Amino acid sequence: MMNFLRRAVSSSSKRSELIRIVAVATATSGIVYANSNPDARTRISLAIPESVRESLLLLPWRISPGLIHRPDQSLFGNFAFSSRVSPKSEAAVNDEKGVPVEASDSSKPSNGYLGRDTIANAAARVGPAVVNLSVPQGFHGISMGKSIGSGTIIDADGTILTCAHVVVDFQNIRQSSKGRVDVTLQDGRTFEGVVVNADLQSDIALVKIKSKTPLPTAKLGFSSKLRPGDWVIAVGCPLSLQNTITAGIVSCVDRKSSDLGLGGTRREYLQTDCAINAGNSGGPLVNLDGEVIGVNIMKVLAADGLGFSVPIDSVSKIIEHFKKSGRVIRPWIGLKMIELNKMIIAQLKERDPMFPNVERGILVPTVIPGSPADRAGFKPGDVVVRFDGKPVETIKEIIEIIDDRIGKRMQVVVERSNKERVTLEVIPEEANPDM
Repeated sequence: MMNFLRRAVSSSSKRSELIRIVAVATATSGIVYANSNPDARTRISLAIPESVRESLLLLPWRISPGLIHRPDQSLFGNFAFSSRVSPKSEAAVNDEKGVPVEASDSSKPSNGYLGRDTIANAAARVGPAVVNLSVPQGFHGISMGKSIGSGTIIDADGTILTCAHVVVDFQNIRQSSKGRVDVTLQDGRTFEGVVVNADLQSDIALVKIKSKTPLPTAKLGFSSKLRPGDWVIAVGCPLSLQNTITAGIVSCVDRKSSDLGLGGTRREYLQTDCAINAGNSGGPLVNLDGEVIGVNIMKVLAADGLGFSVPIDSVSKIIEHFKKSGRVIRPWIGLKMIELNKMIIAQLKERDPMFPNVERGILVPTVIPGSPADRAGFKPGDVVVRFDGKPVETIKEIIEIIDDRIGKRMQVVVERSNKERVTLEVIPEEANPDM
């Protein structure tokens, strides 16, 4: 058989045999490829659907079953036939007991595979719960247009998650936080909502609507599971274009507010390259499972593909504060801190041989005068290695340890020059809520 194929390629008198092969490939929706480069070994590849393989074996000029193989199989000799099995034949798979098993839905991700309908399915799950928000604006009774943004229904009782800057007046939050918000659902229904909670620091707010009929809701996921490069989609109403979906990846999972030139309390954002425009604010950032993993909050106007979202893990904590206290309680000790690693420590030791002999910790470059940390005895140059009995390496760990423990005494171990280790006691205070 192999000699026949070799002659069919090399001899013009045997072209009819080669044409016969091409005809079979064409008739069965197969693919044939011949390489007759004199400097290379001749190779013919033929793709044949499984449904016609048995009929091919009945032809007068049989093709040896051993020459039909899958791409992951290797063959000896100068020729190789490869076959592609149609989706229908792949579905006919039996389990260990011989029972037919249905083929998996190609629209579902499998082992990290992005299927044809993966993004569409994720958008379909969250889409009905994404709403358009419109807030009338004015000055001394003069209409100044409307603030338009997006939101997500996260509870069947009508609770909508959105951005504070979409629904409140930053200059006069207390008077406007009970203002009216026009809410439009994807199915066309309209409601009048009320802002029940808003936090300026995080730019997160909750709006409430009442409905006599069931409301669609979105499921909250976990942003801590995200990695740079993960696929995400942004859903919202940019420029009042409702039900708009854009896709991209997570560019950074912990973009610090200081990196963006934002002062005040330290915050972290998810950075994505999804297309985000005016009106997307407050809309959800969604993973491929259709779960909300962030709230779209802003973009860089001078660049494309630089959008930022509040991680849903942080949002969940904010919502807990809303439920418990009606506002977000933020402890404050009055330290500016820098995370250390081996490279930074080595560089600091080169500059100052008296730098504390540590392998990890958080450097304190500044202590705010009159703050709880100042009263506790912190000094610039201290390196925090333990906080409330736990070893710490990141600022985030300290924030999580303090949580909302206002007025609670906490012991902090710091390393100083000359190999001095000191234990201090600090009592966190509540930060100014209007900061």
